[in-house]
Amino acid sequence: MSIGAELQLGRVEAVRLVRNPALWVAIAVTGWWTWATAADSVSENTYFMLLGYSLIVPGFVIVIHTVLAVLRSRMSRTEELLGVVPVGADRRTLGHGVATLAGGAIGLVVIAAIYVALRPASIIGPGGNSIPDTIDLPRPNLAQLLQGPFAVVAVTAFAVALVRWIPTWVVLAPLLFLTAFQALMFGLWLGVPSGNGTWWFPLGTGVVNGEWIGCGEFDALCDLPVSGFDRVTPWWHLAYLVAIAVMFVVVAVLRHRRDRSTWTMFAASLTLVVALAVVQAVVSEKYVPAFAS
Repeated sequence: MSIGAELQLGRVEAVRLVRNPALWVAIAVTGWWTWATAADSVSENTYFMLLGYSLIVPGFVIVIHTVLAVLRSRMSRTEELLGVVPVGADRRTLGHGVATLAGGAIGLVVIAAIYVALRPASIIGPGGNSIPDTIDLPRPNLAQLLQGPFAVVAVTAFAVALVRWIPTWVVLAPLLFLTAFQALMFGLWLGVPSGNGTWWFPLGTGVVNGEWIGCGEFDALCDLPVSGFDRVTPWWHLAYLVAIAVMFVVVAVLRHRRDRSTWTMFAASLTLVVALAVVQAVVSEKYVPAFAS
């Protein structure tokens, strides 16, 4: 079957995304964040900006735009009219899946601009509140620089699937919660030790850390033990994000079409996601205390 219609629909939705003023406001916020990061010269901020956390605001705007785009015909009560056109709901959904690539392309441009603006050296600088306190933050490798744009595509594909099966804008509430959970628990606060499923979330930090020491109301210290940085798992993580994106697009299509080829594609993509999740768990570096033999 030709996918020309899906590509055309994806192109139209991509153009609508680029023309959305809210997206440009979100990118402006990211630009301000980049300027502030360059001005304060805090190594951790530069590191996390390059890892893709700088895309959280524009990324969520992209998700909102996509959810409303998928719901457009339902909200305007034109679904019955679309039922008589040659391109069915399954192909229109696939068109929305193709459009998720536009969000990734936008994310890639933003990350490239941030990289040029911050001009990180091979060693960004010393990390703060870490044990040992002399640990240096390395410049993210190519896989880590790409994970932000790839994560935008994966999360947007998840949004397409979710809103196809639960057709209401209310799905934005759990998506906002999951975004905050990623940013705080598995990201900027490093609230979860490495190896505890951190690579199964969209953004992996690559920091091989244990549990925070102190940080209570009456504790004098608040330090994070770090034993290194994982530079290999990020490459597997990119493949994992691609597999997740494909799987969620297929899940969205299953809302309308459940033939053998679609179920086969779903089974293959799900198998690949599980396999890559296992690979990440196996190959990822584990935290080793400094006093371990």
